[in-house]
Amino acid sequence: MARINYNCLRGKLSAFAPAPGTNPHLWVILEEGGRQWFATINIRSDKDAPTDPVGKSYLYYLIDNDFRHPIIPTILARPNGLSPVARDYSSGALDFQRGSLFDPRLMRVLPSQGEAGDSLAHRLQAIFQVAKATGADLFFYGNAFRKDNPHQTDAAFGYTPNTPFGLDNVHMTQGDPRSIDLRVHENGTWHDGACFVWDDSAHRMTAIFLAFQVQAWHTDENGEPVPGVTGSEPPAYDFDHGFTPLPLKPRAAEIASAHRAPDRTGAVLVANMSAAPLDLAGWSILVDAETVIALPAGAVGPAQAVSFPLPAGALDDEGGILTLRDPAGLRVDGVAYSGGDAAHGWSTTFSSA
Repeated sequence: MARINYNCLRGKLSAFAPAPGTNPHLWVILEEGGRQWFATINIRSDKDAPTDPVGKSYLYYLIDNDFRHPIIPTILARPNGLSPVARDYSSGALDFQRGSLFDPRLMRVLPSQGEAGDSLAHRLQAIFQVAKATGADLFFYGNAFRKDNPHQTDAAFGYTPNTPFGLDNVHMTQGDPRSIDLRVHENGTWHDGACFVWDDSAHRMTAIFLAFQVQAWHTDENGEPVPGVTGSEPPAYDFDHGFTPLPLKPRAAEIASAHRAPDRTGAVLVANMSAAPLDLAGWSILVDAETVIALPAGAVGPAQAVSFPLPAGALDDEGGILTLRDPAGLRVDGVAYSGGDAAHGWSTTFSSA
């Protein structure tokens, strides 16, 4: 069972620095209401095997400097300081695989840090420097742990916050192989970690998503790995032959658009992305990570799209998420939409990466 004590930490950035020595983290101090809190962010993996190339220790990352998603209002509604997060979509919990937060195909890897050249630490520190200068609000989602070392961050900052908890696991926390999960006990759903930076003057959110290369990108309801490749995963790397992502498996199908009629019924357009007819028997649409709507059986021609009806109320005028799943229940595509005009209806399209 996962040991994650799922919480969100909100505050203004007071200080940040790489952890001393070989500790593969970036340390952050947030301040709110006269109190200071400690958060620690992985910038390198310690889950890879000793015989793996060094590149396997690089984290997958995605930084979205204009993050747009219907979950944003729940993020901005989080109270200052540390607060528990209920583990479901409607409560604002995060799940990289079920929440349609981003397209995993856009994730890349970077070395953790270095004196020269690009690195994950450099990119994160650049974001934090701007956040500190502008007084932006930061939101860290992860595991709240009870601090047992009153001098934990002295080496980096000269002091350690006296608040009782810190926050770690600011990364995906599911899909670990069983051998690793028996040691770290992190696998589960709707408790992934991430960092968000809110620029109130520009009304713009920056999102930072991190994951380990060893983690699986399809999981069951316990967060345990499920085999399968659908084209909805981050790219793999052949680190023995350069630093370039390998080609991705093409997706068999994608959600091309969603439409909400004035009578509140809806429809989704599903496109066959393959060069052969695609039988959609057993395929389904998952609405807001909860309601399963089976797609009618029948072949869709190559490069063709078919519209499927959704019942009244399935599409939310305030925004929501849709997931396209194959007969094995694996995620093939996931999209987030912002909704629209409640009186007259609306339509939205989704671009492919």
